[in-house]
This record gives sequence, C-alpha cells and structure tokens, in this order.
Amino acid sequence: MLKTFFRFMRLMGDRLGFYLGAILLSTIGDAGRRIANAWLIKNIVTAAQTGGTDSVLLPVLGNFAVFVLGLFLWRFGIIRYNIEGRKGAGEVEKLVFSKAMRLPMAYYDKHHSSDIMSRLIFDTQKATDIYTSRLRRLLSAVISAVMYLVPMLYFSRELTICLVVLSLGAFGVNSLFAGPMKEAGKRLSDQNSKMVEKLTNIISGMELVKIFPVGPGLSEEYETAGRDYFRIQKRTNKLSAGLESLSCMFDLTGGLLFLGLGIWFVSMGRISLGELTALYALYGVFRNAFLEAGQYLPEMMNCVANAGKILEFLELEEEPEQWTFEPCRDIGKNEASGGDVMSAMENKAFGGDVTSVMENKAFGGDVMSAMEREASGGDVMLAMENVCFGYGQGKRVLERFSMQVRKGSFVAVVGESGCGKSTVAKLLLGFYPPEKGMIWVDGQEYSGLKLKEIREKISYVPQEPYLYEVSIAENIALGKVGAGREEIIAAAKAANAHAFIERLPEGYDTVPGERGNTLSGGERQRIAIARAILRDTPVIILDEATSALDNESETLVQDAIKALKGGRTILAIAHRPSSIAAADSIIRVGG
Repeated sequence: MLKTFFRFMRLMGDRLGFYLGAILLSTIGDAGRRIANAWLIKNIVTAAQTGGTDSVLLPVLGNFAVFVLGLFLWRFGIIRYNIEGRKGAGEVEKLVFSKAMRLPMAYYDKHHSSDIMSRLIFDTQKATDIYTSRLRRLLSAVISAVMYLVPMLYFSRELTICLVVLSLGAFGVNSLFAGPMKEAGKRLSDQNSKMVEKLTNIISGMELVKIFPVGPGLSEEYETAGRDYFRIQKRTNKLSAGLESLSCMFDLTGGLLFLGLGIWFVSMGRISLGELTALYALYGVFRNAFLEAGQYLPEMMNCVANAGKILEFLELEEEPEQWTFEPCRDIGKNEASGGDVMSAMENKAFGGDVTSVMENKAFGGDVMSAMEREASGGDVMLAMENVCFGYGQGKRVLERFSMQVRKGSFVAVVGESGCGKSTVAKLLLGFYPPEKGMIWVDGQEYSGLKLKEIREKISYVPQEPYLYEVSIAENIALGKVGAGREEIIAAAKAANAHAFIERLPEGYDTVPGERGNTLSGGERQRIAIARAILRDTPVIILDEATSALDNESETLVQDAIKALKGGRTILAIAHRPSSIAAADSIIRVGG
C-alpha cells in the first residue's frame, strides 16, 4: 500500500516538493496561530488571577503578531497547495488519456469500452483526490497534532500523557476501518466499470432496444448492476457513518475525561488555572486533529486503491514505434496459406478456375523468388511472404500466407467468413505484428519501418466508418492536417459525395450527429472515402465498403472507389460479386 502511494506521488514530478512545502506551510500557519491564541488565554487568565493586568499588553501584542503571521502563512500555503494539487491532478489525467492513445489495438479488441472509461473518469477522479484533498487533510492533522503536543507537554506532562493515551486508543479504533474502506473503494471501482459497460451496450445498440424485445432484459441487467453498486455504496456509507460516530463518541469522552482530570490536577497544585485553560484550548484542536487523522486514513486508503488501478493502467504495454518479428522463409510449405491469385476478367465471380499463386506466371515464374526480387522495389506495392498470425493462444488465422499486389492495381481480397481477410488488413496497417514472416510496402520491409511511416503510406476505409460529431468538412479534413475548403470540396467531388453534401441544410458545415447517424450508410462511406482521397496515400484499404449498402448506394460508392484509381493501389476486402468483378485481380485467403 505504501509502495503504491509513493509511486503515485512521484507522478507529480518536480512539483512534489512545492506541493508538500505548501501543505507544511499552511499547517504551520494554522497551528501556530491556534497555539498563540492558547498562550494568550493563559496570560489573560493568569493576570486575572494575580491582578497583574499591566503585564498583559506586551503578550497580547506579541500573540496578535504571531496570529497575523500564522494567518498569512496559512492562506499563502493553501493557495499554493490548491494550485499544485490541481496541476498534479491535471497531469495524471493527461497521463491516463495519453496512455490510452498509445495502447495497441489488441487492448481495444480485448477490452470493453467501459473499462477505459472507468479508468479515465472514475478511477482517475478518485485517485487524484489524494492530491486535491485527502493527503493534505491527513498530513495537516498529523503535523498539527505534533505541534499542539509540544506546548501541551510544557503546561502539564502528566495530564497531556493521559490525554494522548486516550487519543491513541481512538486513533487505533479508527484505523481498523482502513482495510474495509480500501476494499470497498476497489469494489466500487469494479462495479462502476460494470455499470458503464451495461449502459454503453444499451446506448450503442439502441436500434435493437427499439425493435427487438431485448430492452427489458438489458434494462434489468443495468438495474441489477446499479443495485449491486448501491449495495456496495451503502456498505461504504455505513463504514463512514460508523467511523464518524466513533469520532463523536471519543470527542465527548475526551472532553469529560479532560475536565475530570483537570479539576483533580488543579486541586493537587500540579497545574495553574491559566495553564489548564490554555491546555484545554489546545486539547480541543489536538483531539480534533488526532481524530481527523484516524478518520482520514481509511478515506486515504480508499483513494490509494484507485491509484493502484491507475498505476496498473499506466504500466500496460504500449504500441511500439516499430514492430519486430521473426522472418519465415520456408518456401516448401507455402501452399498451406491459401493466398491464391486469379484474374478478375477470367474469374467471373468465382465461375472460372482458380490459379494458384504457386503456379501463376504473372509475376515471372516462381512466386517466392519473385517476391524476393520485386518486393524491395520494381512493380510491387504490397507483399506478404509466409506470414503466420493468430490472436492470443487460439488457432492461427493465417498460416504461411503469401501475396503480392502490384502498384496501381485494384485487388479484391476474398474468402470464407473468418478465414482472415480483415486480419490481412490489420497486419498491413500495423495494428498487430505477424508472428513470423515478412511484409513489404512500396519496396520497404515492415521490420525496418516505424509504424508511423507505414501508416503514412496507407489509408483505411472500414465497413462502418466513424464520423465525429463535428461538421462534415471537419470530418473530411481529418485526412490532412490544415486542409483548405477547396481541397475538402475537391476530395468530396472525387468521392461522389459533393452533391448530397450540398443538399444538406448547412452544406459542408452540417453536423452529422453522433457517429454520423443522420446520414445513410452510403453517405457515410463516401465521406470516409473523401477523407482517404484527401490524405493522398499510395495505398488504400477498403474493408467491406459496400457489404451493407443497397444497390443504389453501392453504385454510388463503387463510382467513388473508381475515383481512387489512378496511381493508387487499392486493396478491397469484398464478397459481393459486383465488387469482385470490378477488381483487376483477386486474392483468396484460406481454402
């Protein structure tokens, strides 16, 4: 637990010293003025007893000066603490968000979106409470208690020791709540993640909720998760209430014990009435500080549990700048990959014979030697050689897969569902590294390229293109930083999208709603294609770009795809005969 706390505090970096200094300064100022006030009470009561009122003026002025100085230090320290604490919290928020941007696609494929939302919002907020409130409260209580203890021991060692023993007992009882509060905090975080997961499932699938009888079931799941969260929160509230009740009980007990012991010590002549009065004034704030330390410690442990989750998230393996993978040059077993190539003109949507890549003479004889000759330059834009890949510990999706795509060609990638067509696209985009094998783009081997360099050569149009809730012009402009309106319009025209955009209420300034839900599937696809055209990369990958469209929309999108040709290499994952027939050649995956 301490290790987690110290690691989290180190995230503040160079500001940690200023942050802790501000807490110390504000605490010294606050405790100092209270001690000065107690000393002033002692002098006044003593003067009243002895009748020496003439000697009160100087102590009053001195105590007033200390009080003003303490007030200044407290206010200055609190302001500085708030600034540093908020900056530290902001830095953690940026770290978590930045980490989320650097995680590999494998993380997003394996984790629900609610998981990262829980880290970005719930856990981050709870963890940064350490910076913005919890640590200061705990440290201030401990430091103040120590500062109050010094003059208290000066006034009466015996009475102070008795009071400290009582306070230690209260602190020990309160500390018993630390473990349960930490566990409750962890469970709240986990349950919050489940609630967010259920809620995002409902919102993302609202069409299903409206049409199919799944709404009641999904609502019940969310309500069940909410009830579980409420049950855990209820237990947490009970713990907090119990902690507060014990604090009140010790507060009352301590006051009564002090009065009884104080009267006895005065009657025994072990302490003067003035010292007892000053001691009483200090004991009130000392007792509060001691009880607050016991109360804030469990709350602190609760936040540290969330900080542990943030640290675990920050330690996740990131997507590297460059993948490293093992070459696989065993040519003899290449047929296992599938990877057949056939002419679109001869094939007629699978009606003709399939020409194996091992027998195909289009590349100049033996395919593997051709790859070795051409992939590093010449006519080949994309090439894979004996690529092996599988997700996790499961069966390999690709086994010794090989292919070549010539520059400027339009190639359709076909195959049965689950054979690895989309996996080929993910490998080419650098989302995953192959387990074995070699990949080339524009004559350069992937193992020698950074992922940024690979992705600068390839644009991607997914089956369900994502549009942000900004204007259509801004959505298209994502393809090129700083693109002007004329470039955006030219790309839209090339993608066969300009006409329908102009008919929208605000034209290019129209906001298409969340995920572009106010547009049809074909319109969203053409905007995505315009984005790819604007990016102007030598390679464009289309992932089932027309699979979910009607005939009219498909025709419009196909026309837009034709506009991509002309110097660009297009790799289209497809299964519709019309999409396949439009290709120059076909690569079959699997089979």
